[in-house]
Amino acid sequence: MHDPRKPRPLKPRSLAALIIDPNNFLRGLTAEILRNLNLTDLSLARNLTAAQTYLIDRHFDVILLAWEPDEGSETAGYLAWLKDLRRVPDDRIRRLPVILVTSSLTKQLVIEARDAGVDEFLTRPISPTAMKQRLEMVIQTPRPFVDCSVYVGPCRRRKNPADYHGEKRRAGERRGDRPSRMTDAEVEAAKEPIRVALTALRAACAQLRASDPVSIDNACRDINEARTIAQAQKDHALISSLAAFEAYITMSTPLGQTDANVINTALNALEQLAALPLNYVEARDSVAIALGKAIQKRLAA
Repeated sequence: MHDPRKPRPLKPRSLAALIIDPNNFLRGLTAEILRNLNLTDLSLARNLTAAQTYLIDRHFDVILLAWEPDEGSETAGYLAWLKDLRRVPDDRIRRLPVILVTSSLTKQLVIEARDAGVDEFLTRPISPTAMKQRLEMVIQTPRPFVDCSVYVGPCRRRKNPADYHGEKRRAGERRGDRPSRMTDAEVEAAKEPIRVALTALRAACAQLRASDPVSIDNACRDINEARTIAQAQKDHALISSLAAFEAYITMSTPLGQTDANVINTALNALEQLAALPLNYVEARDSVAIALGKAIQKRLAA
């Protein structure tokens, strides 16, 4: 029987991955990144019921389980599902490596997810390098599987520099450990001008109010700042996406018709475009086209 935890070289074309994400846009985006890493055997599930059907009918090598903070209490349901998954009789299912994908990686979430049986974590926006690294970790050097009365899942004791490194990390934890080059790269990427500009844009969008024209001006100012950077980089996908988002902000906000989910999805898409290399042409165009269509549909409603 195939053991999904048997260490082996990473050969993307031979891997079967299950993506579980309730957000249609982000689910497709994750799939595009995997396809650009040469993974072709992908199954996409919009909820846990669909995921369960896939798991019964097919064999997989890895699960990418996505959760975003705006889903609220749904987190508990996802983690409870994972705990149940770790205790099913079929080893090919319960031993599957699971990568949790989220844009809100906090200390508490790391603890709860590890206790539920998560192997590794991947934060949005997803860089192809980070995605490949996490796949290497679960395929080439998977965590040992623990099966006892109080816990079933991957060993939680292995030190892993890809884990949470935020400001709330437990004092003294892993003292003396040096961050991996991958962690350094992700930290440096967050300091790039376009990423800084998009962070400012996210903050401005959180203050948008129909009764406050200044809040709209602030968001447009940050959009223009990001657009200037994108133009200097000749990033046409990001330029068109910023234009579509500006149209949504300027048309819907004065009418009090902005949708928080639309804004968050658009911001995620913009941040993802900033994280994808320019040579990922197909994936980047796919993100830009999908965002443009989604915004046009909302404006026409």
